[in-house]
Amino acid sequence: MKQTYDIRTIKKVINQNFTFSDLSNRFKGVDSSTGNIFCPFHENHDTPAAKMYWDEDRGIWIIHCFGECHRNFTAYDYVDLILCRKYQKYTSPYHFLKANMVEYQLNWQLELYQKEVNEEEIGYFEEKKNYIDNVFSETGNVTDFIERLYTA
Repeated sequence: MKQTYDIRTIKKVINQNFTFSDLSNRFKGVDSSTGNIFCPFHENHDTPAAKMYWDEDRGIWIIHCFGECHRNFTAYDYVDLILCRKYQKYTSPYHFLKANMVEYQLNWQLELYQKEVNEEEIGYFEEKKNYIDNVFSETGNVTDFIERLYTA
């Protein structure tokens, strides 16, 4: 049976292994003092409308478009939106990974990050279950429980 991976797992593998410079020559030699670039996610030829910077908290490079897009992009976004959808160089971000990483390293990272995603989901649902249990034990009846659950 073929293993399928959560999109969050694929995003993490791409963002941890590829920089924008790895993905396109257009990002090589970006002025590191300003990081100003032409946004690759929309037509932008007159003045730079984006900034590329290192996000310390996430440990990845980000492109922030302050022009038309008004959002942050990661290496995953570049792979998905530009390489896969726009230029159709790859059929999916997963196929990009298969073509650009050594198989054993890719499989190891996919398994590792999928386990982290699964543990995060278990923690999230456990937290929600505990909240529901607490609300029910505090209210004591179904009507009060439903009212409190949806109005809190």
